[in-house]
Amino acid sequence: MGQGSTHLNSQMQQQETSIPLWKYDKERHGWSQKQCNTTDSSNKEWSQFRVVTYNVWFSDKYQPMRVQNLCDILNKSNAQVIALQEMTKNILQSLLAQPFVQEKYYISDGDGRTFNGWYGVVLLIDIHLHISRLNLINFPQSNMGRRLVFAEIKLDNNEILRIGTVHLESLNNAPQRLCQLNICQNAFNRSPAGTCILMGDFNFHAQGQENIDQFKALPGWIDVWTNIMGIDNRGYTFDTETNSMTKLHNGGADQSRYDRIILRSNTLIPTEIEILGNKSIGIEEDLHIFPSDHFGLTAVFEQRK
Repeated sequence: MGQGSTHLNSQMQQQETSIPLWKYDKERHGWSQKQCNTTDSSNKEWSQFRVVTYNVWFSDKYQPMRVQNLCDILNKSNAQVIALQEMTKNILQSLLAQPFVQEKYYISDGDGRTFNGWYGVVLLIDIHLHISRLNLINFPQSNMGRRLVFAEIKLDNNEILRIGTVHLESLNNAPQRLCQLNICQNAFNRSPAGTCILMGDFNFHAQGQENIDQFKALPGWIDVWTNIMGIDNRGYTFDTETNSMTKLHNGGADQSRYDRIILRSNTLIPTEIEILGNKSIGIEEDLHIFPSDHFGLTAVFEQRK
C-alpha cells in the first residue's frame, strides 16, 4: 500500500532512462556499477524460472528483526528475479550486506539513487542471466514518486523475457493506476514479441470493478494467482485478520490481494504460486511480528511443451 509515502511534484514527467546494474566486487569488498550486455553469465538454459515479489514495508517498526527474516525468506526462495517495493536506503544497505545477495545477484540500485523521495522499487537478478537492458520510467503526475523498473533478459537462444516491478499509486487513485499500468504495457510492447512479467504492489483489490477494468486494459495478460489457484481462493497478501502487526498499524480491518504477479506469454506457463511471510517471526510488546505488513508471493514458470 504505502500511504505514508512522501508526496512529490504532481507534474513529474514520464521519463525513461537506462540505469546500470550493480555487482558485488569481491576484491574491493563493495558494489560497483556494471553496464548491461557485458555479462559474464554462463548462458544457462532454464527449464524452470522462479520469481518473488515483496512489499517490504518502509516502517522502522521492528525493522532489524523483520529485515533479517525477510532476507532469510529471499535466500531460501532461490528465485532468479526478486522484486521489492517500499525499499528504503536503510533496508537496501542491509540487503546489500547479505552474503547470498553478494554471491548470487545483480541489483538495480546500489545506493538508493533511483528512489523518488525516501523509498523505491528494486530488482535483484541472478548473475547467470544475460541482461540486455535495465530501464527506469517515472510515472507522470504521480504524487508518490512511483516508478517502473524493468529488465530485458535473454533466458536462452529462443526466449526473451521482459520483467519489471511497480508500486502503483495508493489510495483512491484508480485512474492513476490505470495510466501507470498502460505505461508499463507500452514499455513492454516496444520490443519484439516475448514473455512479459510484471509484479509488485498494485494497490487495488483482486475482487471488484477496478480489477475488472484494469485487466480489460491489459489484453493477453493473466493474473498468475487466479490462473493457478482459481477465483475462489482469495490469496490475501494484506490481511489484518492474520497479521496483528498490520492491524495495529493500519488502523482498521482489511483483507485484500493487493500484490500481483501477472504474465503475458506464448512460451512460458505458470506452474506454482504461493504466499511468503505469513507466519509470525516473534513477539515484541505482546504483539506478533511479521516480516512486513504485506505477504510476499513466489511463482514458478516452465516452458510450454
